[in-house]
Amino acid sequence: MEIRNLKTFLQVATLENVTQAAKELGYSQSAVSVHIHKLEQELGLPLFDRIGKNVQLTDYGKALIPYARDAVKATMALEAFGQAPEMMPGFLKIGITDSLFDLLLKKSLIHYHDRFPKVTLELSVDTTANLTQALQQGSIDAACIIADPVSPTDWQIWHQIAVPIVLAANPRHPFSKRESISLADLAGSQMIMMERDAPYSQYFEKLLARHNIEYSPFLRIPSANAAKELILEEEFISLLPFYAVRSYVLRGELCVLNIPEWQLNQSVQILLHRNKWITPQIEGFLSELRTSLEAVLGEEQ
Repeated sequence: MEIRNLKTFLQVATLENVTQAAKELGYSQSAVSVHIHKLEQELGLPLFDRIGKNVQLTDYGKALIPYARDAVKATMALEAFGQAPEMMPGFLKIGITDSLFDLLLKKSLIHYHDRFPKVTLELSVDTTANLTQALQQGSIDAACIIADPVSPTDWQIWHQIAVPIVLAANPRHPFSKRESISLADLAGSQMIMMERDAPYSQYFEKLLARHNIEYSPFLRIPSANAAKELILEEEFISLLPFYAVRSYVLRGELCVLNIPEWQLNQSVQILLHRNKWITPQIEGFLSELRTSLEAVLGEEQ
């Protein structure tokens, strides 16, 4: 049984599309079909149901996934055995949200490049929704996002850590001078929000709706860093992960508004597709990212 065929099987299982799998693997569509056909012949079992260009795993295919992943991982470990990390080539595609990019990536990238100098990294800075879609489609190897806690059955969760979501404002804002405010006080405020599909934006807006509070942000922007820069300059309010404003709050340049009705923790997660096999090169990068997460965000626990 060829490991190449197992790798192809896992990619098709992830994308449920032969054409896309062929593109990601660098094979022709016919070559991918041959790999799957050979594997099915060797096992004597149907692994996919074909529906046009798309395919769906059969029960046999679903059962094969953990064995295929273990076999591929073991083979890669053998290939890397005795090979120093600095000699391992590779190409990784990693996604990360804007609010985490500046916070985590600098040290992670430097340390990783020192360990794996022959690996090329391609980074995608995007929203949580777009990055999880890219993971599902197999167009990135891993992602670091902020979202609701997820079920381990949905993704491979490499690491996750809870972070508070806060309403931040300039110290000149009238609300910053008050010991506490209510959610109702926010009606009519000049607010900057993240994109509509940001998980904490959705939670906040549903909460206001339940309290019948009229709310309309004057700006939506898919960048926590840009929102932070705007509230540093003007008397706006923005809903942001605390790690994005922590250093500014400690220096007195921003304030966190005390709203007793508002308490929310989200989860910073390092995720892979549940069918993704983890190479030594991927594992090395994720380890560096996890170290940065614990060093930076562990202070907030």
